[in-house]
Amino acid sequence: MELIRFDLRRKYHLGKLIATLGVFDGLHLAHQKLIQRAVVLAHEQNAKSAVITFDPHPDYVLKKRQNEGYLTPLSEKKHFLEQMGVDFLILIPFNRILSNRLPSEFEDQYLKKFDLIKIVVGYDYRYGKFGQGTTAMLSKRFAVEVISEQVINHERFASDMIRQELLLGNLEKANNMLGRPYNISGIVDRGSQIGQKLGFRTANINVTEPYQSLKVGVYAVVVTIDGVKRLGVCNIGHNPTVKYLQEPRLEVHILDFDEDIYQKWIAVDFIAFIRDEKKFASLEELANQIRKDVKTTRNLIGDWL
Repeated sequence: MELIRFDLRRKYHLGKLIATLGVFDGLHLAHQKLIQRAVVLAHEQNAKSAVITFDPHPDYVLKKRQNEGYLTPLSEKKHFLEQMGVDFLILIPFNRILSNRLPSEFEDQYLKKFDLIKIVVGYDYRYGKFGQGTTAMLSKRFAVEVISEQVINHERFASDMIRQELLLGNLEKANNMLGRPYNISGIVDRGSQIGQKLGFRTANINVTEPYQSLKVGVYAVVVTIDGVKRLGVCNIGHNPTVKYLQEPRLEVHILDFDEDIYQKWIAVDFIAFIRDEKKFASLEELANQIRKDVKTTRNLIGDWL
């Protein structure tokens, strides 16, 4: 898949495209349906498939909500779309100037740059200044296929709902909407070594991508190292028992594993929230709690591997 950072000064010759439009933070099940449809249509019509989206997130640029990170940062989004068979990921730089483009201006200055033989969008797709553009307006100048509202258990879902569930620790609901476990990846750094002194060696993960925040606490997770999946207990928190940290840290105790993985890239799939973070009276009390967390993790997700 080719990543294209859109430039108004450039001419594009990508051939005939079937494209889907949207912000696509999360790439949840409804997003996947749009993208899968574009890929299928492209194969049927001997064209290429494209996802046309914005970077950074429009809500963050327009201050519609606090920037708490992305459900799917760019590197994760690129990898996921490659797996789905998308040919082009086209990133349009979003800024306040673009936000003031009328729907017709957005069509002329951006969409008309490509040979779009069909556009696939969701039923609620809006574009242009103040979201004035609708699917009906888009259909006047392009061949458009509109995908109906997607629901789970008779409830609609969206990226904002997934963010809210993650902040509440409701992993089951969030993961059901995503269609996969919420994932955070990063490089293992050397931490305080406190876990090792307690008998529970932990991997301190340096998260370099702007991931969506999760509820502080302890999670049952599945960790992928060199392509191998293992069970783990993950703590996202401020380390109150030993030395309080202003910024939450992500560290994982990987069950039945004692290899040196410093500077390795690992991925953490969040499966279940176990408990809130708390300050313990002693390191011994903390160690006893970690033993309970390990047992809980085995009981909750032991059959995931």
